[in-house]
Amino acid sequence: MKSARIIFHLARADFYERIRRYSFLVMLLLILFLGYQAAIGNLNLSLGQYRGEFNSAWVGAMMALIGAMFLGWFGFFLVKGSVARDRETGVGQIMATTPLTRPLYLLGKWLSNFAVLMAMITVLALAGIVVQFWKGENAQINLIVFLAPFFYIVLPLMALVAAIAVLFETIPFLQGGFGNVVYFIAFVMFIPLFMENDTLAKYTAFEPVGINLMATEMGREVTKFYPDYNGSFTLGDSGGGIDGTFLWEGVHWTSDLILGRLTIFILAILLTLFASIFFDRFDPSRSKPRRIKNAQRNVSDSAPEPASTSQTLSTPHLTPLNTAANRFSFFTVLIAELKLLLKGQRWWWYAIAGGFIIACYSNDSAIVREIILPMAWVWPILIWSAIGNREIHNNVQQMTFSSASPLMRQLPAQWLAGFIVTLLISIGAILRFISDGDTVGLIALLSGAVFIPSLALASGVWSGTSKLFEILYMVIWYVGPLNNVPTLDYMGSHNNGRPEFFIPFSIALISFALLGRAKQLRS
Repeated sequence: MKSARIIFHLARADFYERIRRYSFLVMLLLILFLGYQAAIGNLNLSLGQYRGEFNSAWVGAMMALIGAMFLGWFGFFLVKGSVARDRETGVGQIMATTPLTRPLYLLGKWLSNFAVLMAMITVLALAGIVVQFWKGENAQINLIVFLAPFFYIVLPLMALVAAIAVLFETIPFLQGGFGNVVYFIAFVMFIPLFMENDTLAKYTAFEPVGINLMATEMGREVTKFYPDYNGSFTLGDSGGGIDGTFLWEGVHWTSDLILGRLTIFILAILLTLFASIFFDRFDPSRSKPRRIKNAQRNVSDSAPEPASTSQTLSTPHLTPLNTAANRFSFFTVLIAELKLLLKGQRWWWYAIAGGFIIACYSNDSAIVREIILPMAWVWPILIWSAIGNREIHNNVQQMTFSSASPLMRQLPAQWLAGFIVTLLISIGAILRFISDGDTVGLIALLSGAVFIPSLALASGVWSGTSKLFEILYMVIWYVGPLNNVPTLDYMGSHNNGRPEFFIPFSIALISFALLGRAKQLRS
């Protein structure tokens, strides 16, 4: 009983702290935007050219799948970071002096993550009721049927996402941007794995997102009305339009299905307890002991001898900097920013980057544009994501912002350093396009090389973290170049790269970043 109270109060305090943030408000607005898109028909659930009547069962299933897809994908990035925040603010070190155990602390964090996600799901569910009235096809609300998909599908998934966020925060190499990229790619690959693999498709109850379960149940029903149904299942724009509707009264929740969904919830709790094995409980001696010992040794070696008590301390006299000391060399700042971007990369990072360069030069332009260059342009994402926010991340903004002309000296150097990194990873593709005379591909590459550091700079300055750029860039990269959406294909994988849009947009992003930094300097 005492343990349950500890978990509850820890989760409640963390939950209250999170819902006061602007990021939570932004996510709520996005949730309402998704509900609005569903109401006006831009975000629909369809089976080929057919869909169900907008009754409680259909609207509940549609909104539950929208919540599962959106918050299952992006909710992870919202809730991940609570343990790191306790570490940075010193709260974790205070907790480490109490009898609070590692499992109890992580269970409290998991419950807080889960509560934040379910708060947004609640807003989406309320929006679903509005959508049903908006459509006007069936005004009778059956709450049990409407809420069943939220309870059996979304709730276990949110519990699992909350647990994965806790697990990633306890494993050192998954705590930062690398973990964000891993989760993004894993979620993208997970859905087709269950949908297209015949062996896994049989275990629909255990699929966390629930798409295969809904597709199977709805497909069985639509076939009764329309035998020509081709088996497709779409959550989004129906494209060719709807040719017919059918009545669907919801999933028949058998004991096997309920047990399968409950298993996912139990798995989330077990995953949280498993994370306690890796959790250092804010004890620095458990992480990277060699570095800590070396740092301590360096401090002790460089520490000056204590002054004698009888020695009189002299008063220092400060003189103003002369004209030569105030001179500014942009090239020196650029080299420094470039070194900071590349600092800490291991030899294997450069080896893989070199492999991308060689692969780009060794293949023809079409393969480079469609396959190799998109892969190469996701490799330095953790380098780009540091642009614009390194000062705040390292807590040196007071020194940086108080230097002479920080707006026009440092920020352009940061952007140019990111641009140079983009060109370096693309040098093989540049030589290939020049060799093959692919002017369109070369212009698209240069346009994309301008866009990437511009997006990173604006995202870093305004958010103060690297997470926003990592999320935005991965979404644009996945939807545009990889899935052939022309409006977001900034590198010209399947078209000309739209330099007429991305170059002016990049200039706007740079201006937006300068505006944000000027605001920071005034505050």
